[in-house]
Amino acid sequence: MNNKIGNISNYLAALILLSMGIIYLFKNSFMPYHSDAVSMPWNELDSSFQYLILALMRTVAGGFMAAAVAIIVLQRKYTLNKISWIPLLILIYGLCVSFASIYATIIVRLHTPGKPPTALAIAGTMLLILGYIFNQKTLKKN
Repeated sequence: MNNKIGNISNYLAALILLSMGIIYLFKNSFMPYHSDAVSMPWNELDSSFQYLILALMRTVAGGFMAAAVAIIVLQRKYTLNKISWIPLLILIYGLCVSFASIYATIIVRLHTPGKPPTALAIAGTMLLILGYIFNQKTLKKN
């Protein structure tokens, strides 16, 4: 049971990252909370600013997708081989991305009218911690 909870938690965290990465990679304008943050609709922004925002979104997308792929591959490897250092690596890699995302969304929340998905980033963080705990329990059982 511990193995299933660890797997599900980490795969769900990866799914959140992958979903956000795909959205940010293929969206042709900024997100609704970005519009709220700058108090302007997309079509009123200068084209140079539009390209800057899209470039930043693509960069974030790459980080989210890289983290998601790493978590998926590492969790799969752990499920098959129970290598003791993998749970910590998943946690560290995931928390680096999650904490940066939480920090960025808090900055936007505190300094603009925008309301980014901070709760989603926190949920992903909680899933990673849960995955780590249950992966560790699986190690102790063996």
